[in-house]
Amino acid sequence: MSVYSFSQTQCFVQCPRKYQYKYVDKIQEKEFESSPDLILGHSVHAALERLYNQINVFKVPAKDELLAKFKDQRDTELKEATIEKPLEMKWEQTLEDYIRRGIHYVANYYDKYSPFENITVVATEASIVFDLNDQVKFRGFIDRLDKEGETFIINDYKTNKNLPPESKEEYIDQLTLYGLGVQQNYAKYFKTIKARLHYLHFDLMDEWEITPELLATVTKKYVDTITDIEAKKFAYNMGDKKCFDPKQNNFCKYCEYYSLCPLWAHLKFDDEVIGSELGEKTVKGLVDEYVALSKQESQAKNDRELIKILLVEYLEKKNLLKLFWNVYKISASQAENISIADKEALKKVLQELGILNEVMEVDRFKLQKLVKDKKLSLEQLGVTVQKNSSRTLRAGAKKE
Repeated sequence: MSVYSFSQTQCFVQCPRKYQYKYVDKIQEKEFESSPDLILGHSVHAALERLYNQINVFKVPAKDELLAKFKDQRDTELKEATIEKPLEMKWEQTLEDYIRRGIHYVANYYDKYSPFENITVVATEASIVFDLNDQVKFRGFIDRLDKEGETFIINDYKTNKNLPPESKEEYIDQLTLYGLGVQQNYAKYFKTIKARLHYLHFDLMDEWEITPELLATVTKKYVDTITDIEAKKFAYNMGDKKCFDPKQNNFCKYCEYYSLCPLWAHLKFDDEVIGSELGEKTVKGLVDEYVALSKQESQAKNDRELIKILLVEYLEKKNLLKLFWNVYKISASQAENISIADKEALKKVLQELGILNEVMEVDRFKLQKLVKDKKLSLEQLGVTVQKNSSRTLRAGAKKE
């Protein structure tokens, strides 16, 4: 039985090729590197875990004790992360900025919810494994699970300093999916399940009930994603090494497989020479030449259309059918075109006239889109079609 995690499925959604490198080929492109953001998140989580572990044994620790826990965790991780080289800071932030943020998050949270009465903590940093369906298990971690009356609450802390939009599905999907794990492990102890996202930087909390309808929708979404993963893994193992398509997105520049990805790997190549009827030229030189010619072609097409408009206006104004110059001439003609107003009604008329087949034409581009969108399969079409490969080059400016 396959076992998946939320981070694993998100990796596939973000980029199937990254999923292939990480989970199928199991390539470790570089050692895991810590960051100020990770250390901040771990340290704040450790302090809040300490808080609720103490509450669970009917003791409320002092705020200074939690801040000391934050500092100890931060110092330990910082020491380990900087053994070989200093941490890389982002957006002109300093280490003191991260320390100040963490202290603020822990102290502000403590002040807001103190004295922590009427809280029943079921678990902190709880590892859960549950069945997504008969073939797939799912695993994850819940920051804190509470019981309030007949309701179980899944809590998750976020230390982002950017507030995600309400429409961001990633966090909602994760906690909702964990609701399935809570349901399978604790069903007889509650009647309803809720989820709470604590945005510590903004002192905000987002809460929703994990209803059976919401749970069914999210579960189906991830079952479908995993079905897609399994199908690509099968195809890959059968020899289709290109089935995990790379997907360009905003995360590419942070990807640990950047130098392997076919979208970006050529940036690391030396400039190779290719010989042809054009003579010996470098690949990078050909790229620039191709783009320049494409731009010329596009500009020429635009100029040609503009000139056509001007000449047609002149022909009509002078009531002429031909124009001449030293070498070339232009002849003008006019034709009437028709457009279809009612497609179904037109089919009936043509069928009654017995000429419907003469005007019917299968659009291969629309057919190809149906196959790509998985509304139609090549197996269904059988020998009526042939599968061919083609390449399209799109010119564009190189961005650093």
